[in-house]
Amino acid sequence: VGATMDRTSAELSTVTANLTPGLTLLADVVRNPAFAPAEVERIRAARLSGLASERTNPGAIAARALPPLIYGEGSPYGRSFTGTGDEATITALTRADLVATHDAWVRPDNATIFVVSDLPLSEVTPQLEAAFGDWRAPTTSKGTKDFSAPIPATTSRIVLIDRPQSPQSLIYGGAVLSVSGTDDLLALNAANVTLGSDFLSRINSDLRETKGWSYGVRGGLTPLHGRAPYIVNAPVQANRTGESVAALIAQYDRFLETDGVTPQELERTINGNTRSLAGGFETSGQILGALRSNALYGRPDDYQSTLASRTRALTAAQMDAAARQVIHPDQFVWVVVGDASVVRPQLEALGLPVEVRSAQ
Repeated sequence: VGATMDRTSAELSTVTANLTPGLTLLADVVRNPAFAPAEVERIRAARLSGLASERTNPGAIAARALPPLIYGEGSPYGRSFTGTGDEATITALTRADLVATHDAWVRPDNATIFVVSDLPLSEVTPQLEAAFGDWRAPTTSKGTKDFSAPIPATTSRIVLIDRPQSPQSLIYGGAVLSVSGTDDLLALNAANVTLGSDFLSRINSDLRETKGWSYGVRGGLTPLHGRAPYIVNAPVQANRTGESVAALIAQYDRFLETDGVTPQELERTINGNTRSLAGGFETSGQILGALRSNALYGRPDDYQSTLASRTRALTAAQMDAAARQVIHPDQFVWVVVGDASVVRPQLEALGLPVEVRSAQ
């Protein structure tokens, strides 16, 4: 059982011979959670302990700070990317709250079942009917997500979270794009192979390979059902923090303004993206993931089978246009987790507004 920013899921992986008892167990988990008081308290304690641990982890600190800065606190996406909640909420939760949440969201009128099996549908369906056929929705209202809160217009600024004596800084910046996971993102993602997501990307080649200031830098789009964020993640030497932010901005500006995808980068991207496709659909879990993503993003069932031909047809001009249309570095909010006594003077020299916060 798990959750993403868009969906909650309960999964079963079993050998075919055990499908019937496996479905019986899965149905019991989904339909009849006990929420035993002792288990609730055990999980509450574990979650609170996890939150305490997050306060010492630069990645978690940044992932908690950035979402409300770019989405606004009123958005369902404006919560910690760690998905671990906050201390006040976890402390106050009761068993009744958990039951009410289950009734609102985990219900047959809000569920879809996906199956990958070597059995024909005619054999799987009766077993699904036996496990879930008599599942009825409760009389309470189904949950709804409220995305009516406006996403704030952001301008480039720095939020420095002080982590004293930190030997390195974590730069974690980004903005909410005008696109969502339901849009056609093929050209944009292909362009970003050159810009931010690949080991040979412009930003990683610059900060890691050329300058030696980082072990690895990545920038990329996180596809969500709603408007998606573009996030840059760059752990760097503390004494090179300001220069690293400046270098990142310069690389994005250069790519998006004048120096787009080169012929060599185009060839490398198309070859890499097409040749890796087969390896992405080898296992049952990978196929299941494709089915679920198609449903979430409203894609046709043959979406994956069109990727190779569509990718081979891309041009550098199309990639450049896709990136330049939606990625705007002057809208990036840069969260920096590091030692303020070392980092703040470097960041203030960049000329961007700098706000300093405590790591607590």
